[in-house]
Amino acid sequence: MKKLLPFLLLTFFTTLPLHAQYEIGMSGLLNMASAEIPERGTFMGGGNFVPQQLMWKGFDYNTGNYFIDMTLFSFLELNCCWRLFKTSYQGQSPKFNQQDRAFSAKIRPWKEGKYYPAIAIGVNDPYKDKNMGHNYFSMMYGVATKSFSIKGEHRIALTAGYYYPLRKAEFLHTHDGICGGMKYTPGFCPEMAVIAEYDSQRFNVGVAARFWKHLSMHVFTSEFNCISAGLRYECTLIH
Repeated sequence: MKKLLPFLLLTFFTTLPLHAQYEIGMSGLLNMASAEIPERGTFMGGGNFVPQQLMWKGFDYNTGNYFIDMTLFSFLELNCCWRLFKTSYQGQSPKFNQQDRAFSAKIRPWKEGKYYPAIAIGVNDPYKDKNMGHNYFSMMYGVATKSFSIKGEHRIALTAGYYYPLRKAEFLHTHDGICGGMKYTPGFCPEMAVIAEYDSQRFNVGVAARFWKHLSMHVFTSEFNCISAGLRYECTLIH
């Protein structure tokens, strides 16, 4: 049985690469972007548990989100994420009956080469309705990612970039400034990734793994004072 365990683990997983910004369901690291983009035609959808520490200042309860993501071309990725809110109505106890919708887009004009990194620019939550909504996570960013092989099996991808908030307010917790991170994929388990990052606001460390070819999950801690986790389904709709 011990001899069969490695084989069972490998068949339980699949060899497709992991590439998601897990907090909003877009390609990247845990809570920050990277210059990686999935293959053309890739669809991703899923949901996350989001602790209150990852929301804006004054947010006093844990929540969640769900998302859909589509890579239309090899250089363009589009995403929509809905965050769940509690509100009260006619004196009733607060319930999850509201949501904030945010659109995101990323363009990669420069693909990674042997001696140079991939470069991407993106925008999160840029659109604001005149009568409602607050654009809590509105920002632009630029990132560069370069991957390296270690002994031909292990891989490390390094990302560095800069966030520029499109809306500034004292209560917001929007990314602002320099960010950087790394993703390590071990050669003995290429379906798993260990990720560490500084997202311009806080340090995050976590792990992600893929199961049953299309389903993946992640868990990470932010500043070691909260835990976020989620599931994602991924498939190729356009070949």
